[in-house]
Order: sequence, then structure tokens, then C-alpha cells
Amino acid sequence: MTTEEVRNFIDCVTHEDCTLRLHGRIYWCNGLARYSDGKTHILVYELDKDDVHKWVRDILDYASDSRDDCMKHFLEDKYWDGKSFYDVAPDMEWIDL
Repeated sequence: MTTEEVRNFIDCVTHEDCTLRLHGRIYWCNGLARYSDGKTHILVYELDKDDVHKWVRDILDYASDSRDDCMKHFLEDKYWDGKSFYDVAPDMEWIDL
């Protein structure tokens, strides 16, 4: 993604679900949402590349009292094979499913 696409993606994921492709894998980013536990959650999980309706694995499941804290962990934690979102963003493609 370009720098502009990264900014737009970050804005999007704060309000809704978004999908990415990275190194041939597809990831569903479940945007910020308040759950019944009263916390804000953000989830990222890998989908089967041949059947996008099949879950493969969770790669991030974070909850906090703060939306900003959730986004900080989404952007800075190293859950993309040991790299942060910003590290891999240039190699990502924002896709629609």
C-alpha cells in the first residue's frame, strides 16, 4: 500500500471491517468494536486463500478500555510474522471480498 492508502486503511479499520492480502495470504481485520464485555476489541485473522469463508488462524485478538490503545497495538505489535503493521504495509494490498 502507498502512504495514502495506509492512512485511508487505518481510518477505515477504526469504523468497519477491512481485508488485506500479504504474501499470498488473505487477512480479515475486524475493525474496532465494543463488545458486551464493555471493552473495545480489534481482531485480525487469516482466511483460507482458496475459500475466504474459512478461518485459518487468529493473528491478533486485542481488547482494551481504550480505542486508541487498541489501534496502538494493531499498528505497533509484531504479529505479522515478527513485524508490525507499518513494517509490512508497503507489501500489503487492501482488497474487497
